[in-house]
Amino acid sequence: LFLLALAPACAQIAKPAALTQPAAAAKPVRLSASSLRELEKTFDGRLLAMADPNEPVELMGDTRGLQLEGYGLVFTSEVSLVVTPSINPFQKEIPKAVQTRVHQRRVERLPVLKAAMKEMLRNMSAAASQLPANQQMVLAVRLYYGTWEDTTGMPAEVILRADRTKASAGTVETEER
Repeated sequence: LFLLALAPACAQIAKPAALTQPAAAAKPVRLSASSLRELEKTFDGRLLAMADPNEPVELMGDTRGLQLEGYGLVFTSEVSLVVTPSINPFQKEIPKAVQTRVHQRRVERLPVLKAAMKEMLRNMSAAASQLPANQQMVLAVRLYYGTWEDTTGMPAEVILRADRTKASAGTVETEER
């Protein structure tokens, strides 16, 4: 009788080892803080180098970058494509000829900015090669204008984005706002 009671115990199916232990969660890949800082400095240098030293661009602050878990990398900067004169007690208004020249220089530099941003996205992709291929790379530049300026045809922001694979190939989406 005792042997008959043990018979069903032998017939039970053992659980596979993989099902008995909880699945290990995939640890997200993070860039180091020093890698992000290095990219920020590189972008600042690239923005400053895109213009003639005699007529430089003006960074309105340092580039800032961050990594969003599950999304990718986002870098932002604010730039004046032309160093402009300001209204002050000694100059109550900007001459029309200067206004026209500033606008013309901004229009000329916009494609140069976009090319520099595209190059920066490639650099981001190379620096973040350990991230998954579908992680997004985003670079947003806000453009600064004086209150007296004609901004006709000029965007307030230029945003380039692509996943890491497309960014390394130079295939990016451009959005102007």
